[in-house]
Amino acid sequence: MGFFYSILSSAAFGLIPLFTLPLMHGGVSGPSALFYRFAIATVVLGIVLAVRGERFSARGIDLCKLAGMSSMYTMAALLFFWGFKHMPSGVVATLQFTYPVMVMLIMIVFYHERFSWITALSILLAIAGVYLLCGGSDGDMGGASLLAVALLLLSALCNAVYITTIYAARIPNMSGLVMTFYVLAFGAVISGANALLSDSFQPLHSWWELLLATLLAVVTAVISNLTLILAVQRIGSTLTSILGVMEPVTAVVVGILVFSEPFSMSLVAGVAFIAASVVLVMLGKQITAFFQRHKHA
Repeated sequence: MGFFYSILSSAAFGLIPLFTLPLMHGGVSGPSALFYRFAIATVVLGIVLAVRGERFSARGIDLCKLAGMSSMYTMAALLFFWGFKHMPSGVVATLQFTYPVMVMLIMIVFYHERFSWITALSILLAIAGVYLLCGGSDGDMGGASLLAVALLLLSALCNAVYITTIYAARIPNMSGLVMTFYVLAFGAVISGANALLSDSFQPLHSWWELLLATLLAVVTAVISNLTLILAVQRIGSTLTSILGVMEPVTAVVVGILVFSEPFSMSLVAGVAFIAASVVLVMLGKQITAFFQRHKHA
């Protein structure tokens, strides 16, 4: 069941464009769509936690840490949603999926993890993947496209900072789901304030928009996080992370089949290179240990 939960979790994350793009095409702004995702997910996850008997109590210092973490997570999501207006959704999701490589680089620079040939190869694969997603040598990389790629890579960096902050914050006696609840709750406040201050907040005007916003929240925030934790509990974080490559693959398939986004071998190769880069990051220690055993055998 662990493999099923892991694939379900990553595929659920990859379905973000399926619910977001119809909302945005219907006139709902990206900041508003993100606010509804966070707000509805907070309510639903709060109900789930209450039913499970989880404790919501948290120290003030921990709430401050969670607010800071959520600001990075929200910034990543805002840039992610912004990308849907400028690039195919599958490309957006794949560029954002470079965050594990950035996590590895942050850990090397700030936490003194060792730089290795696996690290170098992962970076090269990621760079090659980004290059291919941009169209390779035949791509038309105008100023807007360059800006879009840069901001999506910034989104991935914000997500990487969020993840490494979870490691550094060391919040004791708080389950992953409760932490997720607070991150989503702060995200709702931050994204709501951003939508209001930027004059881009828009109410939902129909039951169809409410359904899309609810599915966006429940499927891509609640179900994805619940199944992620269930997967980690059963098969461990490494295998769960590797199976996370289903996220960009799902987004690419949805983009092509549902939204008629362009398909090319450059796109397939770019996704494959970035997925390989991420898998290499996740398996780095195991690969190094394997070669060391055979070297001394």
